Amino acid sequence: MAFATQKAGEAMPVYDAIVIGSGYGGGVAASRLARMGLHVAVLEQGRHWRPGDFPTTAKARRKTTRLTGRAPKIGDPAGLYYLSVGKGLTVFGASGLGGGSLINAGVVLRPNLDRLRKAGWPHAVVGDGLLLRGLDLAETMLGVAPAPNPERFAKFAGMRKAAEASGLSVQLPPMTISHRPGLNVSGVMQPGCRYCGDCWSGCNVGAKNTVGITYIADAVDHGATVFCESRAQSISKTETGWEVVVKDPSQRGVERRIEAPIVVLAAGTLGTNELLLRAQQRGLELSAKLGEKFSANGDDLVIASNLEVPVNAVATGYPSQGPRDASPVGPHSMALIDLGDEDGPLWVHDGTMLTMMAALAPLKDLLELKVGGALQLLTQGIYGDRLSRSQILYVVAHDDASGRLRLQNDQVVVDWPNYSTAPERLRAERKVKEMIESMGGVFNANPFAMTAFGGNRIIAHPLGGCAMGETVEQGVVAPDGRVFDPTKGPTGVHDGLYVCDGAAVPSAVGVSPLLTITALAERAMILLAKQLQRKLDVGEMLPHPVRDAAM
Repeated sequence: MAFATQKAGEAMPVYDAIVIGSGYGGGVAASRLARMGLHVAVLEQGRHWRPGDFPTTAKARRKTTRLTGRAPKIGDPAGLYYLSVGKGLTVFGASGLGGGSLINAGVVLRPNLDRLRKAGWPHAVVGDGLLLRGLDLAETMLGVAPAPNPERFAKFAGMRKAAEASGLSVQLPPMTISHRPGLNVSGVMQPGCRYCGDCWSGCNVGAKNTVGITYIADAVDHGATVFCESRAQSISKTETGWEVVVKDPSQRGVERRIEAPIVVLAAGTLGTNELLLRAQQRGLELSAKLGEKFSANGDDLVIASNLEVPVNAVATGYPSQGPRDASPVGPHSMALIDLGDEDGPLWVHDGTMLTMMAALAPLKDLLELKVGGALQLLTQGIYGDRLSRSQILYVVAHDDASGRLRLQNDQVVVDWPNYSTAPERLRAERKVKEMIESMGGVFNANPFAMTAFGGNRIIAHPLGGCAMGETVEQGVVAPDGRVFDPTKGPTGVHDGLYVCDGAAVPSAVGVSPLLTITALAERAMILLAKQLQRKLDVGEMLPHPVRDAAM
């Protein structure tokens, strides 16, 4: 049984709560508010993508990609992928029911609370036990588990060899992937993973435990209404709460105004900052810290090439585009190496090249005047010997969160020109280079940082801008998730206005942040339920009607 979504024009004028965004934070808020018995509207700019809908060709992926930020605003406004081009950084993300969960690697790691404490997180957040409760709930709802029998995948063997060359051991993190068919916690029937490696561009199998088929499905079961292709354009304060102006991106000039006493901003780090920056520009009193403390979570991407043994790390997709005799690639990212030390965290994740990315390899060689290498790649194809001996590695480390977000032509733009030369990033790159060379491979820096590709580093974990703090002088959001109101003193808040996504994170997390973001939203909803004196029964998930993952 599939649940229906609606368009912005079908929204009622008033709800008990409006949730803007449907990713990890928005999904939690929608589920928990609905479980409190509130009449909830969920606004999602993108479409409702189902297994089989995700693009599989380079042409189809280009068609559903849009550019924002400093770049000319082109592409489908409700498209699945977006690239927000900033100064020094480009953010890669997704729009669609489920937000970033649709296209991420799904690696789940718990944050180190001592590190968060030292990074200046509010004492209550790291010390009252509710974040730990949120972590437990998030892991249950997202059905996390490591890949079984990892030895069958060549790229796991490659990661193990890389770790051993540095005197370390490879780790198997839990992932938001269903490895066997069955019902998930929200009553959705899912097939098991086919290990095609294409998690990063959208799972056409239906095995990925996205927010759409976990938290959002639970929200709908408890009465929430979901509006897709419904972009929240602005928020403003009213006498009784908040007004949100919503537009259908496909219908220019058509807008809808809806109100609620509770509004949860969970439009992704960039989207949430954009809404608050616009509101501030139009007179809403907010912290002077808005737009500051932007972090890339220490993100980078490098490539290990000329490996001694093939790792077969080019995705085949589903249905398969690879050779008939191709072995399963494995999940997009399934193994970790911990290179962290007293100077800070440093995790190295394996990755899988999408066919579109693999096809750019000859162009990279040509730009570097390696004509012979380019011809070799063209002759062998993307599943040939040379690319089979190349491994994408994702770096998740630390940064000083000194980036800024600002409005330019009424849209949010990242401003961090010195990210590439930051000491923390250079340190991480040096350590990863040493690891690759110790196993006999060749280190290749982030290819997208080449001038020919725009010069920016592309990152996937934008955090901050609406950072939590103890007071309005320290942050934008209070420890309970409500937005500070400077007119009410150092700890005064705007009643009913919450930030429940990565925008509230006040520093680099040091690990892949999806679990931390989800847990923070769980914590905020627990506190909101207490404030409203509403029952929030999430200790034992109630039975749900059986649905198919193709919803």
